[in-house]
Amino acid sequence: MKNLFAILGLFIFSIANAQQKIVPLYDGPAPGSESWNWTEAENDKNMWETKVVYNVTKPTLTVFQPETGKANGTALVIAPGGGFHALSINSEGFDAATWLAEKGITCFVLKYRLVHVLSNDPTAELAGKMGKKEFDDDVNKVIPLSVADGRNAIAWVRKHAGEYNISPDRIGIMGFSAGGTVAAATMFGYTKENRPDFAAPIYPYFPSTMIGDVANDAPPLFIATANDDVLGLAPHSVDLYNKWLTTKHDAELHMYARGNHGFGMRKQNLPTDKWIERFYDWLGVQGLTKKRIVDHALDDYEKKEFVYNGNTLPYRILYPANYDKSKKYPLLLFLHGAGERGKDNEKQLIHGSRLFLTDANRKNFPAIVVFPQCPAESFWAVTKIDRTVQPFKIEFDYTAPPNWPLVAANELVKQLINDEAVDKKQVYITGLSMGGMGTFESVYRYPALYAAALPICGGGDVKRYDNRVAKIPFWVFHGAADAIVDPKLSREMVEKLKSLKAEVKYSEYPGVNHNSWDNAFAEPDYLRWMLQHKKK
Repeated sequence: MKNLFAILGLFIFSIANAQQKIVPLYDGPAPGSESWNWTEAENDKNMWETKVVYNVTKPTLTVFQPETGKANGTALVIAPGGGFHALSINSEGFDAATWLAEKGITCFVLKYRLVHVLSNDPTAELAGKMGKKEFDDDVNKVIPLSVADGRNAIAWVRKHAGEYNISPDRIGIMGFSAGGTVAAATMFGYTKENRPDFAAPIYPYFPSTMIGDVANDAPPLFIATANDDVLGLAPHSVDLYNKWLTTKHDAELHMYARGNHGFGMRKQNLPTDKWIERFYDWLGVQGLTKKRIVDHALDDYEKKEFVYNGNTLPYRILYPANYDKSKKYPLLLFLHGAGERGKDNEKQLIHGSRLFLTDANRKNFPAIVVFPQCPAESFWAVTKIDRTVQPFKIEFDYTAPPNWPLVAANELVKQLINDEAVDKKQVYITGLSMGGMGTFESVYRYPALYAAALPICGGGDVKRYDNRVAKIPFWVFHGAADAIVDPKLSREMVEKLKSLKAEVKYSEYPGVNHNSWDNAFAEPDYLRWMLQHKKK
């Protein structure tokens, strides 16, 4: 029995250690505080009645990993509060991380730089300064350093995403009170490396003077606070929420009637006890609780980015086996559907990518294959969609300016033609659903570019299609029972192409719903038909 207890004890100890791996945020001294020589300390007996950490000079991340096989690919940096004089490390740090790690979220509790405390009780020292100029002077000096630690924490997690099985586009930040200042500040003026994919400032100190311009790709926002906050910070949350609301960005605000300031993970027998459950619900709405599995079988598609007019289009590219630049190869542009939008440079490979990886196809149909990724807030084709009916009511208007991702995708094709070993007579385009619509529109706007087009369950502007597309062969696919994109949209385009005397082939699959791409990719002549066509 003693041996059993010893084994159990060792097992529990090993789990605790695995959950609480501590990593330094910087390789050397933190920039801007290289001369700080005081020592980090803890205090368990104070007016806050909880463990606090103070005099942080060397920022760290304490890692809380989900159980093996439970991680869903989402990560969260957690910044505890404490008036920039201390960190309420349990209630606003470790406890929240433990709860979320049990749900599959990998958490990193951030110890950020703080005001230098001269006594051994930072809570009393803070209380003695409140409302005085000394407090403002001390805090204003350290806030830029604390915010820099928050930004660098996000960048560090993104850089090490592969080590923790984290999706690089699912990294968020949460902060409480002063930590809420850190979290909220990262939502402004970010770079590609330190942009949070979502943010959750909880009863933050963030006056309107700190609210900057909201970028077009600003992250979704979750806020929880209490109306009876003794520090009077509830209006800060309201102002921040309203800023997101007026700029038409995703935001959710929970304003509790009671809970005071600093409720964190404390139990007060109030609705605030459940705020973290509401946060997890919100993560679910954002699609951040569903498990993301990275498929390394697709690693042959190299990750790259194309910058066009200041916008960045992620893309994956597959080169032929034994790629030889002294030869010329066909080039295929593949436009994904709406469900694969984002910026992770991964989801666009969910459908269709494996078709080009089989040994037979790589041998018999060597080609350069490109999968760009449309951002979540945009669409390949210019459309107006009514989703209240099924199939969706979809209208097209090619007289309107094209969406930038479609332009960028086609400009990427042009650049690849110049930079790679591409046969200009063998450039093709295909796509499914939203990508099928983008295929029709791309051919309309770039008729001289493509030797053939294969739109799947898409549609286009029948009125605008004219003789410019008449020389381009089409093979159109659709499911007859499609409840999302009405098959009549493809039928109408096929009839229009026939009236233009274009070469057109149509495959409609009886009983098949929206997922007609599996049928299309299973066509034995899908690639052969495509590659037999060459521009004259």
